[in-house]
Amino acid sequence: METNRLYCIAEKRGVTVDRFDVRENKSVSVKSGDKLYVGLDSGLSGAGEKVCLAHELGHCLTYSFYNIYSPFDIREKHEKRADKWAIERLVPESRYKKAIRNGYDTVFLLAEYFGVTAEFMEKAVKLYSNS
Repeated sequence: METNRLYCIAEKRGVTVDRFDVRENKSVSVKSGDKLYVGLDSGLSGAGEKVCLAHELGHCLTYSFYNIYSPFDIREKHEKRADKWAIERLVPESRYKKAIRNGYDTVFLLAEYFGVTAEFMEKAVKLYSNS
């Protein structure tokens, strides 16, 4: 999936995407009342932009938000749900398996093939290895 398609999904689902300085985290998503927002670092581009946007849309569209001040909210659960949403769109399992069969046998080759970061591809490999 191309980055432009992710922006279209955001628009159709009413998620406001804006760019500003969030270098430390690269991206953030927030639910405020009925509104959903994604903030992307203004320096993001290419695979980094695509991966961060998909991940934050995963938070928004699965309502996987956590309260950083609550000791009872499990952050990892929300992060995994957002990652899974993003992985299923950027690295569909059927295309992943086909790429493996066609010789894309390292994380770096797979990341390049799907246009994602190596770190994100590692998460996809882990997800599909456990399914």
